[in-house]
Amino acid sequence: MSYPRLLSATTFVMVALLAMPAACSSGSTQGRSGSEVSASSSTAKVSGTSAAPSAALTASRTALLATAFTGVSRMPIDPHERDRARAQESVVLACLELGFFDQAAQFADQMQGWRQGNVIALLGQRYAALGQNDRAQSCAARALLVDPGESTWGKDIVATEVARIYVKLGDDSKAYATVPADLQAERGRVEAERTAKLPDAQLDAQADMFDKAIATMNFDLARGGIDGYLAWLDRVIDDAPRRERALKALSAALPGLPFDLQVRGNVQSADVLFAHGYKELATLQVDRASELFRATVFLPEDTAPLGVVVAKARIRLGDTKAGRAELRRLRTEYEVRAETIVNLRRAASWRALAEGYLLLGDTDDARYCYAAALDAGALNPNARPRAEDLSATCVSMAVSGFMPPPELLLRIENIRAGLADPW
Repeated sequence: MSYPRLLSATTFVMVALLAMPAACSSGSTQGRSGSEVSASSSTAKVSGTSAAPSAALTASRTALLATAFTGVSRMPIDPHERDRARAQESVVLACLELGFFDQAAQFADQMQGWRQGNVIALLGQRYAALGQNDRAQSCAARALLVDPGESTWGKDIVATEVARIYVKLGDDSKAYATVPADLQAERGRVEAERTAKLPDAQLDAQADMFDKAIATMNFDLARGGIDGYLAWLDRVIDDAPRRERALKALSAALPGLPFDLQVRGNVQSADVLFAHGYKELATLQVDRASELFRATVFLPEDTAPLGVVVAKARIRLGDTKAGRAELRRLRTEYEVRAETIVNLRRAASWRALAEGYLLLGDTDDARYCYAAALDAGALNPNARPRAEDLSATCVSMAVSGFMPPPELLLRIENIRAGLADPW
């Protein structure tokens, strides 16, 4: 069973979104203490602690993100407008994840098109979550003024993210006014934003809506229902009957998704369960993800990145032995098959492996993998894929908390300096 992707125009369901509220738009870089948030959660991915990052690590991350953004920004807008904007957006999202709001705003100022509006709206959501309502309102207004270009789809995404700002600010009427009623899936995402504030008595009705979304057999709506149940699980997890309902619904719905999303969905369930202390249930979810991954033949360029998702889940559960063994297996398999992969698809596997090793604290292996990622990403004769890979590797280093040694910094600079025609 799988879900068709055609969106029904007559079905209204609420689609829950689990994406972290992201960054905001540009403007003032004043008041850094109020707009730059500690990146301790990202540091914990590496160290296993909640200690705040050192000044050296923060400086390294800032520099890596600047290199990532300036590199892809050298890409000519014509004919690479979409690729350029997508890569720029990835850097800004990393800034938001790390809490570097001023840097995110500065980068957003240099973007164009609907993705600029999107990151500005996401920044506004972050400000709203922090109670910085004036900045959130400013972001909402500015995001809606961005010219989305010819992308109606992109315009709808921006409007939806702006509406979510208003929900966070407690202005539901303004949220509804921002997203037209005929945009049913987008209205569903706005409704999903409200679920965190729902009274307990309304939670079961909300789950009923997720059931209806999944029952449509429409890919977008069913996936939204699955995401909704993941959010619902996080809310009701200590209520045994409701927890069981969510897990049962997810177990029945996930097989309708593509195999990679099934693997990721099981890992997401495990992360929610483990975060609340349900380690045994979390382990069962990771076991399912692992079984599905091993039973499915993925493209050579996709195997290691997806396998690392499962390995990292094992590591987060405390099973470092199994996680390390899985990383070793994935690395060996990738090295055997690397030459069968087109060169502009090779670096992603090395980046994923590096991130896995960093989660283990194996910095030597991580350094080797990042060096290999830089080399693999520099193979293509065209500058566009080289710029995209360099940016992605710098972002990975920054988010994972890896501080490149001098020889890798020199390699990064040499690749950056070589970004020129032909693109």
